[in-house]
Order: sequence, then C-alpha cells, then structure tokens
Amino acid sequence: MNRQKTLVIFTLCLFTLLSCGIEEFFSLPQVEESAIKRELTNKAEIDILPLTNSYATGYIIYYKIYIISTPYGTVPELISNNSVTSRIASDYNALYSYTDKSNASALPTLNTFKNRGFYELELENSNIRNTVLSTSGGSFIIQFPLTDGEPPFINNPDNPIYRSTDGGSFNPKPTGAGFRYFFSSPEMNDYANAIPTVNADVSGQSGVSEHAYTLMYIVAVGTNQRNFSRLYGKPTFINIFKLPNIN
Repeated sequence: MNRQKTLVIFTLCLFTLLSCGIEEFFSLPQVEESAIKRELTNKAEIDILPLTNSYATGYIIYYKIYIISTPYGTVPELISNNSVTSRIASDYNALYSYTDKSNASALPTLNTFKNRGFYELELENSNIRNTVLSTSGGSFIIQFPLTDGEPPFINNPDNPIYRSTDGGSFNPKPTGAGFRYFFSSPEMNDYANAIPTVNADVSGQSGVSEHAYTLMYIVAVGTNQRNFSRLYGKPTFINIFKLPNIN
C-alpha cells in the first residue's frame, strides 16, 4: 500500500514537472556604456544590439526636461547637485542603481521612470519603436543643434524628435506648429506651466528660467509571456542635452 502511494505521488510530481516545465527566466540586454559616444550636451551616437529573444519588443528612450536659470557646459556640472541643478542630480542619482551594470538585481518596473516624471520619446514622422528602436538594432545619432530655431532630431533634420503627450493626458506648451519639438521657449521655461495637465514632462523651480535641458535613458523592453506585463532590461544613461532656443 505504501509502495502504491509512493508511486502515485511520484507520478503526480512527474506530471506536474512535464506539464508546467521549468519556469522561464526572462532577461533583456543592457546597452553597453561603451556603445554610447557623447559630445558635450548636444550630441550622442548610440549602437544598440539586435534583440533575438522572442519576448523582446524593442527599445524605449525615456526623457525628462528641466528648466534652470544658469547654462552649463558639461554633464558633470549638471549632475553636481548644486542649488540650480539639484533636480537633475536627484533623478540621476536615484536611477543610478538601475544603470549600474554590477547591480544585476536592480531592474526597473513600469513605474520606475513614470513616477519620476519621465516619458517616452517620440518622432514627428514615424513610430520610433518600429524604426530607430526596433528589435533589429543598429546605430543612430541624437542631435541637439546649437543654432536657435533648429529642432533636435535623430539621424537627420527631417526626423525631428517629439515630446510626449502621454496618450493625451497632458497638452504641452508652447502650442501651434511644431509645439512638441524640443525647444527652449518662454512657455516651456515658465514654471507655472510645469503641471500635470500642461508640461508634465518639465521640472523647474519658481518663476521663469532661461535655459532648458533634457535627461535621457535607453532601455530594452519586452512582454512577459506569462502575464503579458512589460519587461525591462537595465537602462543606460544617454546624455543630458541642452535644448536650443525656439528662435
């Protein structure tokens, strides 16, 4: 009798293992730090690997804009945590553990960037997830022109980058033609507009500032095949770019 019970238990355990299998571990690669070449606060060249996992869906670039009163020439100055750039330094330091390659257990979730006011970068003329940031990988350049009135772009001026509206949850200012371009403008730099329904992607202090910068990260994403939630790899810091003036 005991032998029969043992056989039944063994059979049930074997059936469970065979039917469910070993739990799959989902993992997405991190863009290597060496794959990003930065040029001051106006340019970054990025190489991204093809994503071969069946559950990978591509890459995302997250951004956040900061309005400040003093212009800075280098990234170390911008993350130095002084009274003017403390908001940039706060976000950079809070996200550092996720970007740190040696800290493999620190992986972002859906809310990691969202809760800090970061949004997904878009393009004016195409779906960035299907082109530049697709699973095919490749190389691209993010350029923030030094000339006023020239919108920042990816690869060429005919491919301007766009600010998010988060699916219509906020309406960025300024309004009008090209209102979603990454320009420093009086409406952008007015802290009164840095509210959830208007410039939700902007962080600033009181009053009106003269300069705007944007902090960007890139991360591989996919879909969890068990519960269809979004998967994230470890993000990588791209650069802090200075927005050109609108005119």
